[in-house]
This record gives sequence, C-alpha cells and structure tokens, in this order.
Amino acid sequence: MPVNERILIDGMNLMYKFPDLAFCLGEFRLQDARMGLLAHLKRHFGELKQRKILVFFDGKKDLFSDCYSEEWEGFSIHYSHEKKADELIIGYLNYCEIPSQCLVVTSDKEILGFARRLRAKRKSSEEFYAEWVKRETEVDETEFNHLKEGLTPSKESDYWERQFLP
Repeated sequence: MPVNERILIDGMNLMYKFPDLAFCLGEFRLQDARMGLLAHLKRHFGELKQRKILVFFDGKKDLFSDCYSEEWEGFSIHYSHEKKADELIIGYLNYCEIPSQCLVVTSDKEILGFARRLRAKRKSSEEFYAEWVKRETEVDETEFNHLKEGLTPSKESDYWERQFLP
C-alpha cells in the first residue's frame, strides 16, 4: 500500500454490510453502529502510519452537535450534517491533488463512477466486507491454533502419565 494512500470510506454504506452493525441501525442505535464500524476498521487496518483513513458519515455526530470533523485513534471522521456523505466524498476526491492515491470504499454507483473518472482506486463495500471476514477468520484460526499447540492429545498424555507417575 503506497505511503500516501488515502482510504475514503462511505460509513453508512459499509455499516449495512456488517450484520452486527445493521442490527444496531435497525434498532435506531446509530452511535453504537458508528463506533462499531470504527472498531472493526481499527482492527482491520491495525497501525495507520502508512495511510490516512477518512470515514464519512451522513448527518450529524449527534442531535445537537455542530462537529463537522474529528480525529479518532488515527482516523479522520467527517459528518455531512444537512448534506449527504456522498457529496463530501466526491468533494474530497475533486480537490485531492493525486486522486490515484485514493481508495474509495462504497457501493454507491455515483461515487464509484466519479472515482473511476478521476482514476482513483475503488472497492465495493461488499468486497471490503468479504476481505474483512476472510482476515478475521484467519486471525481467529491462528489464535486457536496457537492455543491448541500447548495441548496434547488425551491418549498421548495418558501414555506418558502411566510411564512416569506412580
């Protein structure tokens, strides 16, 4: 991944791909879904030293907030307020000096088409989620195998117990 790469994420679009976050959205727990997405992204991307990740959300941070942008654990978070997050993403791409250093994660056809015209890299939310699931499965299997290494099969342990214990 290039050092100067910027990853632009359509937050609302991506949240619906994660079943746990879609459940939160279905229960009108928008803030929980947003924080859940950020936690998933943090785990997925790990250290952010070589890339800048910008997450765009529709609406306000909360009902009475006037916050348009904030930093959270290395992520740049943007709220659209009265606009759509799509407009913010397109605006960012439009003013970016080198759009080809951007990766846009969304399934919105208008944004994907605009990014393609500017030669920015694109990944659908579905592709991103599939990669996330694959990576999480590999991490889980690695952790499980690491735990399993310390265990010995019961028949083998029974044999050695009979050899050395009275």
